Amino acid sequence: MSTLSEASPAILFTGRFGSGKTEVALNYGRSLVQGGAPAAGAVTDSDDSAPVILIDLDIVTPYFRSREMAERFAEYGLKIVAPSVIGQHLDTPAITPQILGAIERPDRRVVLDVGGDKQGARALGQYSGAIGRRGYVMHFVVNPYRPFTSTLEGLADSISEIEESSRLKVTDLVSNPNLIAETKAKHILHGHELVESFAQALQLPIAFVCLERNWADRVGHSPFSQPMLVLDRSFVQPWE
Repeated sequence: MSTLSEASPAILFTGRFGSGKTEVALNYGRSLVQGGAPAAGAVTDSDDSAPVILIDLDIVTPYFRSREMAERFAEYGLKIVAPSVIGQHLDTPAITPQILGAIERPDRRVVLDVGGDKQGARALGQYSGAIGRRGYVMHFVVNPYRPFTSTLEGLADSISEIEESSRLKVTDLVSNPNLIAETKAKHILHGHELVESFAQALQLPIAFVCLERNWADRVGHSPFSQPMLVLDRSFVQPWE
């Protein structure tokens, strides 16, 4: 068994409510299993054959949580670990041996879905030591059409809040421009241009851009200089 220092980095996804963070984390985890996920920033995964665990640390958002997909995604080979999978419908910021143990296992690839505010980031902060020892990449998912991240100032404040509470650093942005059912190609292209301008101002790279499968087929990869993660939606919004 490899040592912790030889383990692949933990892949963290955070972002404000409505950013699509959980959908991105789930699809990324599934793509890791299938061998088609975009590279984790500048870090190359050390073992593409290692099993994948997705840790749901989003203790804030009452909807769209990855733990609700545990049984379904187990069929893809993606194991989901979360407080309410360990203890049914129990949300707790307390450190659990199952979550800590998953982070510390070098023979597992680990993806974390993290709440996008102070409370969610504090839950992550309890594991910051173990995550730092393992090594990590922290993606901040940006939908420029959602509150808090529609302006550079709002995005910068959101990132600072997450970093301060989690005691970890955002390493890059993930571009996820969409208006859900109202999305048009122009929204995707303009939204991604906004995210690129934000990234340049913040001096952060864009790890990859996310498109739902139907738009990936129609728009294609040519308008983007970054890798693409194709999304298959797992959740339906309550207002849809």
